[in-house]
Amino acid sequence: MRDGDRPFDALVIGAGPAGVCAALRLQQLGRSVMLVERSAIWPRPQVGEALTPGVRNIIELLDANDALAAVPHVTHAGSRVLWRSQQPDLLPQAGSAIVNRSQFDAALLALAQHRGIALEHPARLLQLAGAAGDWRVSLQRGDASVRSVRARFILDASGRHAGPRIDCAPRLAALWAELDQSALEELDGNTQVEALRHGWLWAGRLPGQRYRLMFVCDPQVAHQTGPVGPEARLRAACADSRLLRAAATLPLLGAVYMCSATPYLAPDSWQDGRLKLGDAAFALDPISSSGVEKAMRFSLQAVVALNTMLGDDGATHHELARRFFESRLVEACARHAHWTEAYYAQVWCADQSFWHIRARCEPRDDGAAPALMSALSAERARLARYQPPNLQPLSGLDPALLLRLHNSARVVELPCVVEDRVCLNTALDHPCLERPLAFLENQALFPHLNRLKQPLRLSELLQMLATNMPNDKARRIVAWLWQRGLLESVS
Repeated sequence: MRDGDRPFDALVIGAGPAGVCAALRLQQLGRSVMLVERSAIWPRPQVGEALTPGVRNIIELLDANDALAAVPHVTHAGSRVLWRSQQPDLLPQAGSAIVNRSQFDAALLALAQHRGIALEHPARLLQLAGAAGDWRVSLQRGDASVRSVRARFILDASGRHAGPRIDCAPRLAALWAELDQSALEELDGNTQVEALRHGWLWAGRLPGQRYRLMFVCDPQVAHQTGPVGPEARLRAACADSRLLRAAATLPLLGAVYMCSATPYLAPDSWQDGRLKLGDAAFALDPISSSGVEKAMRFSLQAVVALNTMLGDDGATHHELARRFFESRLVEACARHAHWTEAYYAQVWCADQSFWHIRARCEPRDDGAAPALMSALSAERARLARYQPPNLQPLSGLDPALLLRLHNSARVVELPCVVEDRVCLNTALDHPCLERPLAFLENQALFPHLNRLKQPLRLSELLQMLATNMPNDKARRIVAWLWQRGLLESVS
C-alpha cells in the first residue's frame, strides 16, 4: 500500500497512446495515477504508424511537444490514390506524418515517468477485488514479486479483448510487411492507396529507410479463394495492382504479419468503477489512418467523465458521466462507420461483393447490450438523414422584421464539458445540425436564446446577447444561426 494506504485516483492498465494520454491528462487535473504495462518487450513493435493532423492538438494539450520532438517521423506531402477510377489522383495530406510508433509510445511513457506518474513495468493484473471507489489490486511484477495497491477507478487500455463486442462492419484482416525503401524509389515518397476488387492496398515510407506494405481484405474470402499463406496473398494483391505491382516480386525485410482489422465497439466499456479505453473500447476501420488520434481523443473524453465522478460522489453525476462517456463512444464509432460507408461506395469496383456489403451495413451484436446497440443505430440513422444546409444570404436578415427560433428547432438537454467536468446544458437541435448545439464560439447559447421562443426584433436580440459577450461576437452568432435556418423571420 502507499502513503498511509491512500488509494490512487486511477489505475491505468496499458501504456500505449490511449493509456498514457489518460494518465498524463489525469495528472494535469491534479489526480493521482498509477500506470501498469504488462509487456516486458518495450518499446513494442506496432502495426499502425500514421498520425493524422489532429494528434498535434492533443500533444499540445498534454504539453508533450518537447518529449516527442525527437521521435523519428516522415512528413507526407501527399497520397497517390487509385479509388474512384482506375486512374490515380494525387491528393495533398497537409500535416499528416508517419512515425516510428514504437519510439512514439516509448517517448510518451518516458514523459509520464519524468512527470512522476507511478509506473509498474513489466507487471500484470493478478487479482482485482473490492468495488468502485475502493478497488484492491494485486500486481505481479516481472521479478515474480507481488505488489498490492488500491485505486478508486480502473481504466483498462490493455488492448483488444475476447469479450462481447458490437461489430460495426463486416470482418476485415490486415496483412503487412516491410521492404527496403530504395527498391521503390519510383513512388516519390508519396503514400499509395489503391482499391482492388477484393480489398485495398496501402503503402508508405517509414523512418529508417523502410517501406510499409499493407493489404486489407475479408479474411474468410481470402482464405477460401486466394493463395495460401499471408505472404502469397500480399504478393498476389500487389501483382493485381497498378501502383504497387513492382512490389510483388521484391524481397521483404522479414515475415508477413496478419491481424484482425474489423471495426467494433465493446458494449462493456463502461462498468461500475471500470472504464475501457483505446482498442479495449473500440476499433475503427483502418482506411482513415486516424486510429491513434481517435483513441487518444476518446481517452481525453473518458478522463472528463472520470474527473466528474472523482469530484462528486453523487449518483446523479455518475449517471451524467456515464451518459457522456457512452455518447462519445457511440458517436466516434457511428461517425466513422458513416464516413467509411460513403468512401467505400465511391470505389471504382463498387459492384464487387467486398465493397457492396461495406457501402451499406448494419452493426451486429449478440443481443447483450440493447441500449447501446439502439443508440448506435439511432446515431447512424441521424447521420444518414443529415444534409448540410443551403446557407441563407445575410441580405435577407431584415432588421424591421421580428425573429424567432425556427419551428423545427427543439430545445434539448445535453451532457457537455465545462472546465473538465460533465455538466447538463440546454442545447438547440434542428435537422440542419449534425448534433445538438449548446455552445457557439465558446459561448453558451442558452439561456440567451430562451426569449427567441417568442418573436423578438433583431436589435433587441443583439442588445440582449451583447450584455454577456462582445458586440461583434453577438453579431456573428446571430448571422450563423440565420444563415443555417435556425432563425426565421415573422412578418
